[in-house]
Amino acid sequence: MIVSVSEETHCLLESARSYAEAVSAEVSDRRNDPRSMCFWNIHNRIKITEEILGFYESTWMSERVEVTEESEGEAIERMVTVTKDLFVDVVSTIEKTSKEAVRIYRGSGLEEAAMEGRNYLYLRNIIEASRRLGYLSDHEFGEWEDILVMRNLVTHNNSVSDRSKRYAIGSIAISMRPNRMMKGPINTFIVLTDRIISLFYTWLRCIHERFAAGSGA
Repeated sequence: MIVSVSEETHCLLESARSYAEAVSAEVSDRRNDPRSMCFWNIHNRIKITEEILGFYESTWMSERVEVTEESEGEAIERMVTVTKDLFVDVVSTIEKTSKEAVRIYRGSGLEEAAMEGRNYLYLRNIIEASRRLGYLSDHEFGEWEDILVMRNLVTHNNSVSDRSKRYAIGSIAISMRPNRMMKGPINTFIVLTDRIISLFYTWLRCIHERFAAGSGA
């Protein structure tokens, strides 16, 4: 249980490192570039999560701990809390960096499209504008939307759903019913984190490849 999630977290760590190295080498063009810093910050945040899960794993596997239904439930609750916090932090990091990115790629028209009729720039509006301008497919947009819904429910509604829907993201299915906690497998937040990082990397590379020449400091 904990072991499998710990292993998935390590794979996520390696994936984040690969993204960070690629962005540092192929995208970054300025000191303290927010685009590469985003992925390195995400990598470091995943590392912290891996270390915490490793502590729980060593405690769980210890002969001093009697495995009971109650202790197993407590272990799962801790694991879900730790990975949930990771997910929320990663989405927040991506949200901040997406705002900085649209200002770097001035020729994309994203900032103007996302700000149309608004006073503030939000990630959801950036994603909506990206679809309208052809920088995201409808499928990618749907995944972004679903993940942001879950982030908002976790952050603002204690993971209690306000709708009835079944989501399929990555390798998992998440069920929602009004006024009930979201239901998914124990690795839910690791899978969601993995997917949002991948979606953000794909979006960033798309914008960069089209508009890098017109980006400004």
